[in-house]
Amino acid sequence: MKIDVTKQQIATIFIVLIFGGSAIVYAISAAFPEAGDGAGPIGEAFLEVHTCGEQREIPASEGEVGGGTVTVSEDGSLAFPTEAGVTLGQVFDVMNITFSSTELLEYENNNMCNTTYSNEVSVSRGRMIEGMEEPVRPINQYRSYILEHGDYIVVRYD
Repeated sequence: MKIDVTKQQIATIFIVLIFGGSAIVYAISAAFPEAGDGAGPIGEAFLEVHTCGEQREIPASEGEVGGGTVTVSEDGSLAFPTEAGVTLGQVFDVMNITFSSTELLEYENNNMCNTTYSNEVSVSRGRMIEGMEEPVRPINQYRSYILEHGDYIVVRYD
């Protein structure tokens, strides 16, 4: 059995394969954005820092962590390589801000804001992903907490 194929049919098949393949590659790349340095998918989170009842500005910063780049915006937005296991402590190191279970910025436990506050560092975490919101709840981890995509982190010294 002989199949007759014209040049027009070959060209049509070729064009369909090119555009169809491109669409598939585009869909996959849109679903899994890659870090510029090949570190894997990028996670996004949000960070707030409060001292003595007032929200503090966060310095815009960028630094290498775990083979990828962590970017901190002044509005508190974080971008980080999800596969690197980036910790909250590493984010504070990138911003060059003192942070531990007993210190935040220039404050240490018992360095009184005033008598209204307990004068301790606390960390809370919630989730905000695609319209879903989880309430912010206290966590016992400070520097060792590993960020997840969609985290909403509030660090306080009150």
